Amino acid sequence: MANEKTLNIFIVSDATGTTAESVVTSVLVHFKHHQFDITRFPFVRDREKLEETIDKATRNNCVIVFTLVSFEMRKWLLQMANEKGLIVVDVMGPLIEIFSGLLSHHPKMEPGAFRVGDEDAFHLAEAIHFSLQHDDGRGMETIDQADLIILGLSRTGKTPTSIFLSAKKLKVANIPIIKDVPFPEEIIHLPVKKVGFRIDIDRLARLRTERVKSHPGVDAASYSARSHILKEQTYCEDLYRKIPSLLTLNITNRSIEEISEWITREVL
Repeated sequence: MANEKTLNIFIVSDATGTTAESVVTSVLVHFKHHQFDITRFPFVRDREKLEETIDKATRNNCVIVFTLVSFEMRKWLLQMANEKGLIVVDVMGPLIEIFSGLLSHHPKMEPGAFRVGDEDAFHLAEAIHFSLQHDDGRGMETIDQADLIILGLSRTGKTPTSIFLSAKKLKVANIPIIKDVPFPEEIIHLPVKKVGFRIDIDRLARLRTERVKSHPGVDAASYSARSHILKEQTYCEDLYRKIPSLLTLNITNRSIEEISEWITREVL
């Protein structure tokens, strides 16, 4: 490093690098008594240019923060940085992998597809963070800050829908409806828009059966049995009737995109 008080940071991107730089600068404001030297390397889209950048980072003992959508480019960078003993931070990779799994959808992997202003980037990050922190009934103490609350039984697509909508800069919370667990009364009259998910019993039974197969610890008799699901659905419908102005949607055989489009059009 140039001196003990200066941290050299290289921003490496296959697009302009503004997204990664916005993330870095929003973090660095919390370290006011330290000095930072940020250098941006945009449009790094081949191995040769990546190697040149890594060599420069090695000579300057830099931390590398990168946004590369290509799996191969990310792999090369991580491998070379590891060989050189450099510290690296992957801004987009973990999110791409998490969202791909949650949405069962592969991203288009187009460099530069995510180009927004600093304010938009902040609101997007804020919405995603909020939705992750308010998944599956968590974060009740700040749920009043939500733009939308999704209600539904287990395995009705609440989480992937929340994540999908958060990518549209919406703060979304979701709460599971569980027959033997008291529903939080304060939610019923909370002045936040809500939607209740319904699903056909056969479809839900199949989804839960698949869940049991991948999670052996789950009790199949009390989770995927039709008789149990029917009792849950009855409890759920009774609860829905208590919530003023609640709109509901049968999500059976609907894609996450279709569900989100309906919510955007009819609820928000």
